[in-house]
Amino acid sequence: MKKTNIKKIITIIITICLCAAAFGTVVSADNVLYVNPNGETISSLKGLYVLGGSGTAGALTANSVWAMTASGLENIGGDGSGTGTGGGGYVTPEAPPTGTIAVPVSTVRIGLDYYYSASRNSSLAFATLDNYIGSGFAFGYYDSNRTYRELGRTGKTALTIVVDRNTTVSGVTIGCYHVKLPGTYADYDSAAAAASAYTGGFPAYYNGTFYVLVGNYNSATAAAEALNYGIYGEVFTASDRCVAVVERGTNKILFEYDCGTSSSLAVRPLSANGKAVTEYNDGNRYYGDFEFTRYKGLNMTVVNVLPIEDYVKGVVPYEMSSSWPLEALKAQACCARTYMVSNYKSYNTFGFDVTDDTYCQAYLGTKSANATTDRAVDETAGLYITYGGQFCNTTYFSSDGGATEDSENVFSSVVPYLRGVVDPFEDAIDFTYKTWTKTMTAAQITTRLRNCGYSISTVVSVVPEYTRMGNMAKITFRDANGKTVTISKSNCYSVLGLNSIRFTIEKTASGDYLIKGGGWGHNVGMSQWGAYSMASVYGYSYAEILGFYYTGITISKGIPS
Repeated sequence: MKKTNIKKIITIIITICLCAAAFGTVVSADNVLYVNPNGETISSLKGLYVLGGSGTAGALTANSVWAMTASGLENIGGDGSGTGTGGGGYVTPEAPPTGTIAVPVSTVRIGLDYYYSASRNSSLAFATLDNYIGSGFAFGYYDSNRTYRELGRTGKTALTIVVDRNTTVSGVTIGCYHVKLPGTYADYDSAAAAASAYTGGFPAYYNGTFYVLVGNYNSATAAAEALNYGIYGEVFTASDRCVAVVERGTNKILFEYDCGTSSSLAVRPLSANGKAVTEYNDGNRYYGDFEFTRYKGLNMTVVNVLPIEDYVKGVVPYEMSSSWPLEALKAQACCARTYMVSNYKSYNTFGFDVTDDTYCQAYLGTKSANATTDRAVDETAGLYITYGGQFCNTTYFSSDGGATEDSENVFSSVVPYLRGVVDPFEDAIDFTYKTWTKTMTAAQITTRLRNCGYSISTVVSVVPEYTRMGNMAKITFRDANGKTVTISKSNCYSVLGLNSIRFTIEKTASGDYLIKGGGWGHNVGMSQWGAYSMASVYGYSYAEILGFYYTGITISKGIPS
């Protein structure tokens, strides 16, 4: 018998057994027996059936996962109707990438710092860049085709980029008033040469033209006084879109850039040997370029611009541990790459594609990357998860506690490849939040409901409803006046401050509410701990992992559009 067939059969049988033991209302654990009528080793599911405690029986087919419930034999895993690597809910043999798909972008834009709202990001007046592996920086901008246009260079390896207003950095103030010399220059080099004749002189690029400016002063009056010392020009301060490049630790301006809303300053690290790595704000290290934009006057947005494969190398070690099995990391790489493209330009209003945090997916650069995480990206380079010729929105999460969930029961719409599956694999390993319990008083539940905008008196009863996967679908709360409030989908766990959507809730004799659950996250798509177990315990490949968690998907090779 082929190894893949053995894996498949074992997985299905384990799945059925776990379904019977899982909490929730979908599967009954009473007197469920699994019978092979001939007693021999089987190579297919033909002739395999399930017998319930009531005496009812049903045959199992090879394309589904089934369990006997109080209602009879039920399909709980997916029907295998997809025409790709996976059918969802059971593991198919590994398949090589089939087909191609046009990829709309090769260079991606990631928001590192941006002003979204007072609760998500505060204003950013300056940022630092240190060329960690390399020699100097280039100044330029990106055009509408995401092509870098270089204007000039500096040999300095440590820079501070500031908004062009009076800004103090580490006790040093960079003033926003200057003396602008008459005349314009053909290019950066000629402007820089002219500026070098003046103490405090620097080149500037304003709306497509090069100028020379001198000094940085805290007021127009102070700048005007400089005219009395033999400098011929005019007092000048740029618009609220201007940013200045300063030699770090000083107030020496190296370059200013102000092209209004048409383009933004982009700083590129230079390296004569190997790929440049830049340390940003004394913290994370990144490949690629850095773009600086003032969208809201005083607030600076910083965007990391880089090739998509370099981006994926900065996601994988932060969404999974770099010590995890290679095949799990490869599955994560495919998810991260596909998620990026399927969410391309989601934050276009802010000048980038996706964020660097869990509002999208964690991206923190190269510090935690190692040979294994880079290998996972390299060995899956250009591979995307697709369904029906389209990129999948490859949502994933930490752990599911025993079953993932249909997309419409957590988010809003039905997504054919985001079908819930019973997950037997997490049970084989131990990890934080595999199971958890929480006790809440009626007053605590009432407070949380009110804090989320629901009007209700003290809760006296709770009525839960579960999905076919045994996850929470809906909760109705009733107060002493008979008023009810119902929450559903992701609100079931977010309103109550719980870890996941997989839990039960019941009132105890004391009047408190006991909540028992498992997993961490929204339960839609791939379980990262499940992927870990599939790779480390069961030896499944990345393609088999993806095929288990995403129903009917294909792994496609991306080609430039």
